[in-house]
Amino acid sequence: MSTPLIWVLLGARTGDNNQALALAEALGMPFVIKQMDYNALQSLSVWLPPTAASLTGAAKAGLKAPWPDLVIAIGRRSVPVARWIKARNEGRTKLVRIGHPRIDPGLFDLVVTTRQYPVPPGGNVVLLPVAMSRFVSPPEPTANECAFLDAAGRFRLVAIGGATKYWTLPLERIVAAVEKPFDGEVVVVTSRRTDPAIVERLRSLSIRLVDGASPRFALLLDRAAEIFVTGDSISMLSEAVLAGKPVALIPIEQDDKGRRELGAEPLETGPNARRRDLRRFWNYLTEQGMVGTLADGPKRAASIPDPNAIAAEAVRRLL
Repeated sequence: MSTPLIWVLLGARTGDNNQALALAEALGMPFVIKQMDYNALQSLSVWLPPTAASLTGAAKAGLKAPWPDLVIAIGRRSVPVARWIKARNEGRTKLVRIGHPRIDPGLFDLVVTTRQYPVPPGGNVVLLPVAMSRFVSPPEPTANECAFLDAAGRFRLVAIGGATKYWTLPLERIVAAVEKPFDGEVVVVTSRRTDPAIVERLRSLSIRLVDGASPRFALLLDRAAEIFVTGDSISMLSEAVLAGKPVALIPIEQDDKGRRELGAEPLETGPNARRRDLRRFWNYLTEQGMVGTLADGPKRAASIPDPNAIAAEAVRRLL
């Protein structure tokens, strides 16, 4: 069998892109990155038929024959584009969809997903224990990163995301995670989504604040003695668990829309059950002993299957 031509469609979200690249890299085959930039039609992506009309001219110009044997895509904006590529190749292209397809999963050859998404089970659906990650092994630290890590010594890592659809990030819980008794330093890493008011409050605490790109998150995960993570980010939670360290979930709160549309418990039936609900993922991690709580402290997973390997094997069977 000749080596398949693989395209990976990337968008603007770093977390999404890292999952798509993690799967492509796990295949151990050459692949081509296609950067997708979208126009105003992107807001209609879920309702569009197979089309490249939502792409900018430059992005569309990069999609031409020879058409790929396999497309790996993530993010709702890529849905009509991936389907258009398959149509241009007269149906011969296999489509691998990561996350929530938002339309009939049967329109894709393979759907790779995690529990926060309400994807119905099926022969073409692979449900991963945690999200895929590119940071299975830490990179080589730079001199500046070595200096930071050496100065920090033994530390607790507190990883903070930000408000997301249906959920807010309570400042008092972040402070509680920082101030929970610990024999060592506390290193806090923020993200681009972190509220500036939270960052400003953190500056008043006795911590080492990483409010930028260095040290890299993978290095902080590797060196941390234990990890506390806010529940808004499935990627950060997954990477913390995969690091093999004791992990605790910092709970977040529903906003008014979340209380109205999601309700007090994750729904299994009805129209609102079709919405992404982070609690499905949190509950699974807790039930499997992969994470602890803010009150009880962090837990280390006894064992965890490699999500990259699980997804890659499913793709190889598809090919």
